[in-house]
Amino acid sequence: MSQHVSDNENGELVTQSSVQFDIKKFIYKLIGFLPWIIISVLISYTVAKLYLRYTPQLHRVAAFLLIKDNEESSPDYNVLRELGVITSSKEIQNQIDILQSYELSEDVVDSLNLQVKLNTVGRISSLPIYGNRSPVFIHVDKSDKIDFTPSSFQLYLESDSVVFISNNTRQAHRYNDTFLLSGKKVWFVRNHAVKADDNGYNLVLQDKHSMSVGLRAGITITKSHDPGGIVEIALLDQSAARAIDIINKLIETYNTAGVTDKNIVGFKTRRFLNDRVDSVAAELDALEKQGENFKKENKINDVSTIGGQYLSEAMNYDEKMAEQSGKFKLLESLEQFINSSKNYSDIIPSDNGIGDGTLADLIRAHNQDVVNYQEQIKISTEKDPLIGRIKNKINDDKQNILKNIASIRQGYDVTYKEISTRKNGFDALLYNLPEKEREYLKLKRQIGVKEQLYLYLLQKKEEIELSLNSTINNTRIVDSAFDQGIVSPKSDQVVMFALLVGVIVPIIIMLLLDFFDNKIADRKEIEAATNVPIIGELSFNSGVKNKVIHSKSRSSMAEQFRLIGTNLRYIAPDKTSKVILVTSFMSGEGKSFVSTNLSGSLSTGNARVLLIELDLRKPKLSKYLELQPKYGLTDYLVNAQPLEQVITKIEDFNNVDIITSGPVPPNPSELLMLPRLETLFEYARQRYQYIVIDSSPVGLVADAFLTGKFADVTLFILRHRYSHKTTLGYADRLYAEKKLNNLNIVVNGIKEQRGVGYTYGYGYGYGYGYGYGYGYGYGYKYGSGYYPEDEKPARGLKRFFSRKGKK
Repeated sequence: MSQHVSDNENGELVTQSSVQFDIKKFIYKLIGFLPWIIISVLISYTVAKLYLRYTPQLHRVAAFLLIKDNEESSPDYNVLRELGVITSSKEIQNQIDILQSYELSEDVVDSLNLQVKLNTVGRISSLPIYGNRSPVFIHVDKSDKIDFTPSSFQLYLESDSVVFISNNTRQAHRYNDTFLLSGKKVWFVRNHAVKADDNGYNLVLQDKHSMSVGLRAGITITKSHDPGGIVEIALLDQSAARAIDIINKLIETYNTAGVTDKNIVGFKTRRFLNDRVDSVAAELDALEKQGENFKKENKINDVSTIGGQYLSEAMNYDEKMAEQSGKFKLLESLEQFINSSKNYSDIIPSDNGIGDGTLADLIRAHNQDVVNYQEQIKISTEKDPLIGRIKNKINDDKQNILKNIASIRQGYDVTYKEISTRKNGFDALLYNLPEKEREYLKLKRQIGVKEQLYLYLLQKKEEIELSLNSTINNTRIVDSAFDQGIVSPKSDQVVMFALLVGVIVPIIIMLLLDFFDNKIADRKEIEAATNVPIIGELSFNSGVKNKVIHSKSRSSMAEQFRLIGTNLRYIAPDKTSKVILVTSFMSGEGKSFVSTNLSGSLSTGNARVLLIELDLRKPKLSKYLELQPKYGLTDYLVNAQPLEQVITKIEDFNNVDIITSGPVPPNPSELLMLPRLETLFEYARQRYQYIVIDSSPVGLVADAFLTGKFADVTLFILRHRYSHKTTLGYADRLYAEKKLNNLNIVVNGIKEQRGVGYTYGYGYGYGYGYGYGYGYGYGYKYGSGYYPEDEKPARGLKRFFSRKGKK
């Protein structure tokens, strides 16, 4: 990333960041960050393993169920479909909603005793114990409606009893004995096939409601994408065996409830027929006893032939009239039932003996609507528009049935009158028979009618029983519940994710540090942000003192300063005496260090050099060079002290003189505008080949601009990983506006950092590099052992083998 700095209309600095991805730089930074990446990966891997070790494993158990079309199991179900109230897809969705209903979940919880959970005791996590793996079977008395009070116990199994500990309270009960536990009767049966754990167990008791709600939320039911009605019932659980039992029990309960719903009509019809059979049987028994008594009392053996014929014909019409009377009663009973029914869940008996096909169809349609209402109300509310449509349909069904009953009654009246007329004719013939015979024939006629009715009712009852026993559910189990394996946590995915996080997090941190780093890091940033030429680069050496250049210096640092001096000869070559202004943006960037040692470097060719300390506000050269001159520059400017007395010789530097700043004045800027300063430079140009000015920082005060007019060359000092990137924009503006003559940049204090930042090419103009330094591919860094002063004593194995070689 680079930052281009420009100024707006008000002269304020504006920084514009542009992201330039350098793959080589990124790789070297990555190499430098490699130890942190390795540490991060190890930590992430350890965390992943701990997570896998102590996170409960969840098994996914699933079953596949085919929900058949209701037309196959109920012939009249197509009524709703023809009316557009329900479609095939809605039909399957309705069954899915029923499978996920609270009522079925509650039945499953109650059947499998899911309110009772037994877990192992672990240091961090516990595991469920279920089925035959349990060392004890827990039975619950379901004869009462009392529910468990949610609670938990520490449970220990002894040889003849089970021990409960809760809130420091201990209680023991013998196996197979019934006792109260959290408000409900239970008894424990020891499973000797499983050894008891000495650490005990954790027994958790939950109320039925919360357990049912949790089970309902945990079961997922999805429809396959195929056109058929196959659905998948799935459940996640720590115990695969428990999940298998739950799903299988859910399917079993659903099928039982479905068959029960379909048989509601049959159950009501059977109850009606049973009542009628009992009533007719009692009446028939009474008539038969009455006939026997009549024969004994009147000594009648049998009736005459002619009387038997009359009796046969009369009984025939009696049966017809009795049948019509029964139908009238059935119509009346049915009408009363419909008028008194205010509940949309009431089923009308369908096989009622009336024998009218239209009425039977209307009743079947009504009953199917009622069944559909009962199914929908389990999974919906009265406000559901579908419920409203079904209720309206039920009301319409009732009105249609009542109208049909009225029409049937009119037909029955006509038939009844015709039968009555014919019957009256035979009654008149019977009336002419002897009195006793006539009375006996009358009793026999009544017995015959009741026998026919009784046989008819028995036949209908048998038909209903066959219908109830032949009812099938509308589902088929494609696959019973089976364990599909562990789905959470997936060890491979967790480990891969942890390794990925271990690699990515340090890289993100590295990129963030680089993004928010506002210090100059490499040469490319300088070249991208400014047009100011780079005249030299100085490496950082913690052992270097302020003054490193002398006549016999052979260090790499000395060579870097000599390279700067060489480059200066090509700037303003027409000047026989060059004034070099050394400045920086702020204090601490090394301008005094550069001024001092550049002066020493320029003097090595017998050139005379004058070093002038023009940083009157915060002078440092005297301290650096350990000088205590009697007079300084302020003495010359203020007190008119002769120049010969102000100039001081630097002992370690050949041909280098210095004018120190002298006492710190209260008005430095005013002194720098005095004419005597110009006289000083005229004097110096006549006697010195180079005049080096150590000026104040240009970013803090204007002193450098006041003395800049005397300079032929300006060196702007930047310090590696110290100077701010915004400084580059300021330097670029100075260069563009030519406020300082021949502005050039010197990069100071370049720190060689393996993998990060920029290593140094010792001023050969190739940039600072990233990683191992220029010349690494050739086996050496520039300056590595080339300059005698840079050589370091061998250490470790290298020192040992060097001694062996000398021997």
